[in-house]
Amino acid sequence: MIIYCLTDEHVEVPYDNLIGVSLDNLNLHRAELENTNLSTSSLIDSNLRGAFLYNASLERCNLQGTNLITADLRKTNLVQANLKGCLANFALFNEANLENANLIDANVDGTDFQGAVLRGAIMKCYHLDKANFKNSIFDDKTVWPDNFDAIQKGAIKV
Repeated sequence: MIIYCLTDEHVEVPYDNLIGVSLDNLNLHRAELENTNLSTSSLIDSNLRGAFLYNASLERCNLQGTNLITADLRKTNLVQANLKGCLANFALFNEANLENANLIDANVDGTDFQGAVLRGAIMKCYHLDKANFKNSIFDDKTVWPDNFDAIQKGAIKV
């Protein structure tokens, strides 16, 4: 299977689909993965900078340490995804489902979580104060850093 990237550096992987596979340490800069099912796959330390993951399924994916700078993750399913230590500066998570996702030590400077589902997510991120949480939804199980006021940032508690 070939993963097409807008950098013209396409990546060939030895799989028929991308469910439950290892894509660790790959350069997938500006990869075209819209509407793709990558559930339970591992992308540890991969470069997904500027990747197009609109409406993709990344449920239970391991994205630890992954570069997601400026990636388009709008409407993406990231339920129980591990985003620990990822670089998500200026990424788009608008209307994404991040329920029970782990974002410990993720860098979210300028990241847009507008309308995202954050129920049960661990949001102990760097630069959280510089992210957009307008109309994002969280609950009592969502873990925020001490002294961070998600409601003041526009999030809605349900």
